[in-house]
Amino acid sequence: MLIMFSMIFFSLNIKSWWLAQNFFFFFFFFMYFKIPMFNYFLNISYLFGMDMFSYLMFMLGTWIISLVYISSLNLKNIYLNYFNFLMFIFLIIFYFCFFSNNFIMFYIFYEINLIPVIILIYGWGYQYERFKAGFYLFIYMIFFSLPFFSCLLNLNNSVFMFMYYFDYLNSLNFYYYLFLMMIFLVKMPLFLFHIWLPKAHVEAPICGSMILAGIMLKLGGFGIYHILMLVFKVNLNFNYFLISLCLIGMMVLSLVCFFQSDLKILIAYSSVVHMGLVIIGFLTLNNWGYFGSLILMFGHGLCSSALFCLSNICYLRFKSRSLFLNKGLINIYPFLSFWWFLLCSSNMSFPPSFNLFGELFLLISLMIWLDYFYLLYFLVMILMFLYSLYLYLYTQYGKLFFNMNYLVYINLSEYLLLFMHWVPLNLIFLIMELFC
Repeated sequence: MLIMFSMIFFSLNIKSWWLAQNFFFFFFFFMYFKIPMFNYFLNISYLFGMDMFSYLMFMLGTWIISLVYISSLNLKNIYLNYFNFLMFIFLIIFYFCFFSNNFIMFYIFYEINLIPVIILIYGWGYQYERFKAGFYLFIYMIFFSLPFFSCLLNLNNSVFMFMYYFDYLNSLNFYYYLFLMMIFLVKMPLFLFHIWLPKAHVEAPICGSMILAGIMLKLGGFGIYHILMLVFKVNLNFNYFLISLCLIGMMVLSLVCFFQSDLKILIAYSSVVHMGLVIIGFLTLNNWGYFGSLILMFGHGLCSSALFCLSNICYLRFKSRSLFLNKGLINIYPFLSFWWFLLCSSNMSFPPSFNLFGELFLLISLMIWLDYFYLLYFLVMILMFLYSLYLYLYTQYGKLFFNMNYLVYINLSEYLLLFMHWVPLNLIFLIMELFC
């Protein structure tokens, strides 16, 4: 914490892009040696604690912010000091959210997280519609935020901690359950409350999309995991409806993906589908679902962030994210096409990607929970495979939109960026015994 707070004061005076990035890499490897090989909650102090879940999510956030600097080289001369300042603010917010022992502190930083994201969209976004996208994001979050806060204040002070007994809140009614859960379900986002996500992704710069997909959606999953301890017995009565809604929503949005012409919107809807799987895993209330959701959140954070980087690489060359213009890329960028194949295959949960293990765990948890729901799950997995294949084939093959002005070579740093997304995504399966 001392390191992070001291860097905030220096960030406004740091004139070097690479110095700031090297700090994040240093911080990542500094935290790496504190890895907890356990899954019970460890108190660091009265206010802070961590388990494997919070540790992995924070490490994912630090890694994504480190890679943001490689992906955003075109922003290098645009308000560099303020950009560095925002990145350090993100790091501190993630630290307080993931390692917080206290519900009130978690809630405060969970909501403060909105401010730097909106500043990123407004300040470094591409089009005028970014103001509308930021407004959508703000309204969706704040609308469900105040009922959650009022519920927290109505509850006894003893439940403000994350460590408590399940039997404490047996008598909560449906409205408490709804208000306590919706703030996190909207952030995930749940189907029917997902409209803000494609808009925010389309208008955000690449750094905003990476942070949104890579780590902000994971805050919602982290909150659901902890709030389910509070509403454990009430959830047994209502999780049937939410799981049914998630499965139906995933099928609908998977079909919607086939009708998208914008690369970013297609990848954003893919994120909503994956997050629906995560919600299902938590709501089944068993260990397979818990570990499956944790694995899928980690894998999706890397995979989705890398796909947004790929769409940005194409956007910088063709000045468009349209699928009708980004065609035939295998003819001019064959090695980039190889990376499209690797990451689209990871998105469709092809072995040995981390997503595969998460989806298998979630399949088992759903079969344990209710025997015939796994048929719908199989259908969703087939649709996820098909729209990832559609994304790959439609961009790499077909008639090339030929314009010599846009035929710029791919930088080595961009290949490095994709490599640093892909390696952890496909090699962490070697330590799967931690999750089994």
